Amino acid sequence: MKTIFEHTQSNVLVIPQALYAMKDVTVLSHHRNSAIFYKNLEQDLADIEFYTNTPCFIFIENGREVITNSNNDTVELSAGSSIFLPQGLNLQSDFVKETESLKAYLVFFDDDVVFDYLSKVKKPLAFHESEETFCLLKGGDEFTTFFDSMRVDIKTATYLNIKLQELLHLIAWKDNKRIFNSLLATKKRIPPKRNLARMLETLDVLHLTVSDLAHLSGRSLSSFNRDFKENYKLTPKKWLQEKKLSKAKALLAAKELSVTEVAMIMGYENVSAFIKAFKHKYGVTPKQIKRHE
Repeated sequence: MKTIFEHTQSNVLVIPQALYAMKDVTVLSHHRNSAIFYKNLEQDLADIEFYTNTPCFIFIENGREVITNSNNDTVELSAGSSIFLPQGLNLQSDFVKETESLKAYLVFFDDDVVFDYLSKVKKPLAFHESEETFCLLKGGDEFTTFFDSMRVDIKTATYLNIKLQELLHLIAWKDNKRIFNSLLATKKRIPPKRNLARMLETLDVLHLTVSDLAHLSGRSLSSFNRDFKENYKLTPKKWLQEKKLSKAKALLAAKELSVTEVAMIMGYENVSAFIKAFKHKYGVTPKQIKRHE
């Protein structure tokens, strides 16, 4: 596993997917595309490019982080401040350690959680799409209290959903400009069409789905599948599976991670499915690789 600094030297950080494999990020809870992470950065990060593949809320516990959008609008986040980033943003982040490390919570909201919340908001369609790309929230004790309540284990998807709904309502209540619901309801932004080979070299593809890759390439799913097969002579689904299993084999051989941890890092929610796919590819189980490599 790498730190965020090590990973971003050659990859765009696609969040939340890439965060599962970062050494300086702790997964507090997750279900599908909903997740709560805690990051603790000790090393300076300059001009780090990242992409929000899922709506994201960031709360700074300690330290200072500067985020810049594609229009060169810059926002500085310090202890106690927070920001909501809608889906589909390409951003840059800078962190320079002065007296303390950067400690922050990152929360991601699955589509089902978003739809559930918006269905309870009165007249959500009355909110006009804002020209602003993010929602900056003033400091206060409310978010500190909320994240203090997250120190207990959240072991069920139902309880995680309840806490995420609570957070969404809290963000909306703290949003003085009233742009949050508009940003949350904004459809996925379509990035410009990109060169496939170059994109696949810089993105951390192992933590993405075929649909994710199609969107990031600026193509419809059908166009992406067609262009990909023309370039690589196999389907993106098959190519992605081959890449994931090869990486999983290397991680298992290093013997630092358990089979379950490797399955999670490679995006398999079901460990049994990972074991079955691995054995079909290599003729041995993941445990046998750990024992003999």
